Amino acid sequence: MIQILLNSIALEPNRWTSDKIAYFNLGQLIAHIAGAGFHFIELWQFHISRVTESKIKEYHRIAEAHNLSFPVIGMYPALHFRDLRRQQELDSIERLMKYAKLLGTDILKTFVGTVGSEQITDSEYERSVEFMLKILELADSYNLTIAGETHQNTLFDTMESCQKTMAAINSENLKVCFQPLDFDNTEKAISDYQSLADNIIHIHYQGQKNGKYALLADSDLDYTKLTTAVIERGFSGKICIEFVKDCVVKEPKFFDVHKVLENAILDRDFIVKALEKDSRIGLAY
Repeated sequence: MIQILLNSIALEPNRWTSDKIAYFNLGQLIAHIAGAGFHFIELWQFHISRVTESKIKEYHRIAEAHNLSFPVIGMYPALHFRDLRRQQELDSIERLMKYAKLLGTDILKTFVGTVGSEQITDSEYERSVEFMLKILELADSYNLTIAGETHQNTLFDTMESCQKTMAAINSENLKVCFQPLDFDNTEKAISDYQSLADNIIHIHYQGQKNGKYALLADSDLDYTKLTTAVIERGFSGKICIEFVKDCVVKEPKFFDVHKVLENAILDRDFIVKALEKDSRIGLAY
């Protein structure tokens, strides 16, 4: 069964600010998302990390009332810190894991650090591997799976570094969230996917044309071909619409939730059409 998710980061104009204080609270967004026909959400960490446990329980109740669930939460840990900052990071990760269990989450989609593979020093790399092992140990205790995202400025920023780091960590609970590293090179995206396919449980889709967010159908990367390759490898995990046309605005006050959701619906319908070419595939969205 393949689930199609919408990422709450697509509905957050403050996603790239330095303090990452959410403009919308999750309670505001749930009804809109459900009204657009989505039933599965990947949560942006900062939509939940600063609220109380009672508020998390409230979000869960609201979501259940709208027949909506949170199978994935995105997490962005720094892995190379020392001493106090390292412990503070681990404490915040465990708090997020506690919230994940309250929300019925199964997967933490995780940046594998915040330093790229070409920039990281040997000692920072060793600390990063050790810290990922601590994260994975914690995740096991909460019955959560970690899916490291292929992404620039992390240790999963090339296929070589991704495979090297997975081998160094050597944990059955470390899987992959695949996101194309190049959004204008279909053949490379397919090749990269195939090289990691055995460990991929989650995929991020985001349409881009000439460096700007666009509908998947209009993207420089041929998502129909990529989806065909995904099907051919027998994928049965989660496909998440991460960013959406019109989700970038000059100021938060110009953000139009309804317009972005209309485009997300078009992207979802595009994915469904591509997947339904294989009648054997079970779909949930």
